[in-house]
Amino acid sequence: MWYKSGRLSLFSGSKIVLGNNTFWANKNNGVIAGGMLLIFTDCGVRIYEIASVVSDTELVLANEYCGCTENHVRYAIPVLGSNDTFDHAAYVAQIAAMLAGYQSQLTQWKQVLTEHGQVTLTDNNGQSVVVKTLPELTDAVSRMMDKTLNGADIPDKAQFVANLGLSDVVHKSDLANHSHTAAQITDFTDAVRKVLVSTLAAGQGVALNYDAGSNQLVVSATGGNSGGGNSGSNGGRGYTVVTRNGTTANQVLTFPFSVTGTMDYSFDAYALKEEAGLTNQSLTLESFDAISKNSYNQTAALVWDGTVKPYTGSQISLTQDGSWYSAVVATASGDLTINAVPPSLVPKLTSATSATGITIAQSSVFNNDPRWYGWKAFDGGETGEDTRWSTQTGAPQWLSVAFNDAKSVDYYFIVCRQTLSMGGVLKDWLFQGSDDGTNWVTLDSQSGVTFTSNEKKIFSINQATYKYFRIYVSAVNTGDLVTITEFGLMQHEQKILLRSGNNYYTSINGVLSQVKTPSQPGDIAASGFIRSGKIDAASLADKLPLSVVAEGGGEVAVSFIPGAQIILPKSLTSVRSSQVINSAQLSTTLSGKGAISVAVSRNLNDWVVWNGSAWVSIGSLSADSNGANKLLSGGMSVSSLNQITTAQWAQLFPSTNGVPDTLAFALVLNVPDPSLDNAAVDALVLNVNNVSAWKKQTEAEVEIRWYPDKVTFKTVAAGNYKLAYQQP
Repeated sequence: MWYKSGRLSLFSGSKIVLGNNTFWANKNNGVIAGGMLLIFTDCGVRIYEIASVVSDTELVLANEYCGCTENHVRYAIPVLGSNDTFDHAAYVAQIAAMLAGYQSQLTQWKQVLTEHGQVTLTDNNGQSVVVKTLPELTDAVSRMMDKTLNGADIPDKAQFVANLGLSDVVHKSDLANHSHTAAQITDFTDAVRKVLVSTLAAGQGVALNYDAGSNQLVVSATGGNSGGGNSGSNGGRGYTVVTRNGTTANQVLTFPFSVTGTMDYSFDAYALKEEAGLTNQSLTLESFDAISKNSYNQTAALVWDGTVKPYTGSQISLTQDGSWYSAVVATASGDLTINAVPPSLVPKLTSATSATGITIAQSSVFNNDPRWYGWKAFDGGETGEDTRWSTQTGAPQWLSVAFNDAKSVDYYFIVCRQTLSMGGVLKDWLFQGSDDGTNWVTLDSQSGVTFTSNEKKIFSINQATYKYFRIYVSAVNTGDLVTITEFGLMQHEQKILLRSGNNYYTSINGVLSQVKTPSQPGDIAASGFIRSGKIDAASLADKLPLSVVAEGGGEVAVSFIPGAQIILPKSLTSVRSSQVINSAQLSTTLSGKGAISVAVSRNLNDWVVWNGSAWVSIGSLSADSNGANKLLSGGMSVSSLNQITTAQWAQLFPSTNGVPDTLAFALVLNVPDPSLDNAAVDALVLNVNNVSAWKKQTEAEVEIRWYPDKVTFKTVAAGNYKLAYQQP
């Protein structure tokens, strides 16, 4: 027996099957889990196993339904009647025969729709009919409409075409091959319609549903933007979203709808409640660390190390490069000065004997504390109060260096303590040498010397060669103790050359001259220099990158004036999480004539500045000297940027009613004289008020009830809500 009462609603990709006027839960009807469900759709039949019977109108399939979403679909479920005696073999044979019949019909109709010629259609009772295929009929019509073939010049064209029409061709074929009437050939139109429907695919925001009852394809929208204010609109995934501001506690909001057929309650709804955004929040846009560098287009002479600043030079160590020692000193255009640094005879120490062949001694140590031992004056630390030698008592006191072998000294230097008010800073002293550490020869004498905080003074002497050297302090400016932050012994500078590619240059007062390529010891000393003088940017333009070359190791002091340097972000920064911008703070270090200018953009093409009353355009900017100079002259100062108010920031976003969306900041930094000026940027931080968030409500916070013709929302607390529900 077959149970066929009612019709089905099917959902693509779902295991749920809903019924209309079905009574599956009634045990007398014989519908059970494990049974077979035959679905008549798409010109054939689909077979699924029933996993469970939920109710009179709901089944769960063992597998997801793979067809289109449809309503009013015919079906059949094989069941046993109360008086039936089950014959398993006959049952299987019956199903197999049925499936074979359906498969045969599918094959026949596939031939009708896709092949050329004639096809014999046979029903389950063995009756046959021969029809021409759809491609054959289409070709026939095309031939009839061809002017060169169909006698289009015949005066009565309408009659001629009618005589050769599609219905006439089918009719004559029927008369010639069988005795059936046209009424006996059924479902051809329905089959073609379903094949066409199966070739359609729903795009984003669109749903396709084939209604087998009305034989109509229903196209509907499933998405849209949510409404604002007290309004509603279609939301994403088929939801209608309604905004209700100022809702009171325990208020019931009702939304009616109309349902075709029986309401099956297979729909969803939810509620969102507004949570006000936090105010005066810090939003760091940039910290200018090394990773940030890759996010910007920029000129070449910039250093990123937690701040961004122009490269203005440094003391660079030479490393072995074949027979010579070298280091790159310039990769960008700018004014360049290079001086050879006198090599130090004592490296940085970590103890009194950490350097082989060198021993440090002192007359006394404050409280015999390791923090104040004499070797601390050779640890390389020139700032702070924990990196110095300090004595137990007042002058006279001495600090000495002993070498295993005699060394020649041309200079010595002293760095005084950072906090001068704590005393102990040298005023009078002798610089002495010795061959045995007992008998000392005075090489230099100083008296009445004054220092500024952490000042380094270098003193030149006639070259002297000894195994022992010491400074003997006889008086200090203030205080009872003696202290030295750093002490060093140096030799004469070695000469150096500049190298660009395979070419070598010397420099006299900043003027470059090409020299022969050095090939043996003494060549660099013969043609090199110790101090280059200022080499202008134009002279370096075609020689980058530029290196220093020397015969031995050591260091060179580089001073570089790069010109204005610009950074332009490669992409916009989203600030959509902010309702308003209260202020922007650019943290900088400026001294002397150092300068920083700023511009803002919402599209990376047009850059604007606040002129005190409005945002005005300065046009486009480029990551080169032209763009840098343009921003330097036309941009905002740091103080101007930091003083822009909330209302003024809102004017930057007229298209969004003052609500921020995206923006970018361009910066230019200029240091005219590195010895006097400084310009560095540490961080860019916005102060903002955050936008509101919408929190999904639980059933305890908003009660949602479905009725056959409406859905209701009951709010427990007052507030602003967005209410979303699917339309049946």
